[in-house]
Amino acid sequence: MTNTKNLFKINIATYFIILTFFLTGLIKNIILIYLIVIFHELGHIFIIKILKYKITKVEIYPMGGLTTIDKKINTPIIHDLLISSFGIIFQFILFLIFKLFFNLNLISLNTYNLFNIYNKTILIFNLLPIIPLDGYKFLNSLFEIIFPFKLSFYLSLIISIIAILFFITFNSLYSLNNYLIISFLIYKLITTIKDFKYNHFKFLLERFLNTFSYKKIKYNHHINLNKLKKETYHYFKEREKVYSETKILAKKFDK
Repeated sequence: MTNTKNLFKINIATYFIILTFFLTGLIKNIILIYLIVIFHELGHIFIIKILKYKITKVEIYPMGGLTTIDKKINTPIIHDLLISSFGIIFQFILFLIFKLFFNLNLISLNTYNLFNIYNKTILIFNLLPIIPLDGYKFLNSLFEIIFPFKLSFYLSLIISIIAILFFITFNSLYSLNNYLIISFLIYKLITTIKDFKYNHFKFLLERFLNTFSYKKIKYNHHINLNKLKKETYHYFKEREKVYSETKILAKKFDK
């Protein structure tokens, strides 16, 4: 069992941002921001535990958190959609809690309004289709319902690049926090592109080594492993013969 102390990690840039807020007297602001961030990550942790996956790390960054889990790529798409959605769902629950506290006069109007501003900002930010945000993960999962695994990634990647360019163009860069956010997004974009070759190999290897529950069967007119879709078992036709994806993958990995 993973030690809880080792599970959670605060990025060094986050300490710097927290210190900056404290030195400028914005203590309430930083408490509200990271209360929202942590509650958002608790949403992911909650559904991950329900789905019985293993959490390897939860890291808190200046603009949000990132929960890393140990699971196969070929798991049901609905699981990916749920995991990417529950951070937002928990933010809505937190909004209802703050609304109740305000109605019961347990918090001031200033605190309530400040919370709403930060909660909406973090929610909208997480909905952006930019790697590695929830909006990107949700969009990529939707693409995987329709398109092959590899094509889904490239479509999501193109949208992510366009979205980050718009984010840089229309976002004010006068804040140090904004520079940290943009630097982090660009870094994750680059590392995701570099890692995709490995992830695609893992996607294929999983299908060769494991037996998954497939919802559909698809016949392809020529052999092309780039056509493989999640939750779909493929057959390929070549020279009047039909081969299962298992046989094609066996030839690939036997080499």
